[in-house]
Amino acid sequence: MNATNTRGGIHRFSYEHISVGISLSFLGGFLDAYSYLLKGNVFANAQTGNAVLLFISLANRDPSKCIKYIIPIITFAFGILLSHLFKSAQKCTDYQRLKLILLIEAILLLIISFFGSYLSNYLVNCVITLIAAIQVANFDKLDNHPIATTMITGNLKSSMIHLANYIVTKNKECLHSFLKYLLVIISFGIGVLTGSIAISLLSTYSILFCEVMIIIPFILISIEEKESSTST
Repeated sequence: MNATNTRGGIHRFSYEHISVGISLSFLGGFLDAYSYLLKGNVFANAQTGNAVLLFISLANRDPSKCIKYIIPIITFAFGILLSHLFKSAQKCTDYQRLKLILLIEAILLLIISFFGSYLSNYLVNCVITLIAAIQVANFDKLDNHPIATTMITGNLKSSMIHLANYIVTKNKECLHSFLKYLLVIISFGIGVLTGSIAISLLSTYSILFCEVMIIIPFILISIEEKESSTST
């Protein structure tokens, strides 16, 4: 597989491009807002938040809420497991695998937009959480650095490490990495903000907005796949 760009001798693939990180991070923030505001105050992506709410519910002896929060945690874990088993099988190229994942995301979100109001919150949250898990397991790099497109904690840590390295070494690569992480973090916040506004206007159909954010990485990966096939 050929790199789309090189910098400092490190290969960059289209699915590690900042545009992909921004798009999918926006999507992650939007889905968290969607599941929390519309589907019973559950975080689709932030399993730490669900774990906190789960143990608070345990302390309050509220079994119904315990079930509500433990289901997405288990679903997220299953999604990560499934993703890595699929990676290990490697019966297709990385391009094909990532395009398939984006296509599945788009179809599932389309189903939720039109049928979500007829389905239980448990089921909708499971689907959204599965999407989040598969996304974070497969789109896990930004310019060869680890990234999470469904939460900000790890990205915030990485951004500060790169900023500290820049302050110490004055290496502009570290500054560039810091700024890219910052853009991804901001994108997540904008996704939450946009989701909140869209939900107030469009309710369950607001999730259709997410389809746009899937198109960008799909196009980038498709272009690179085509260039890679013609160059070999």
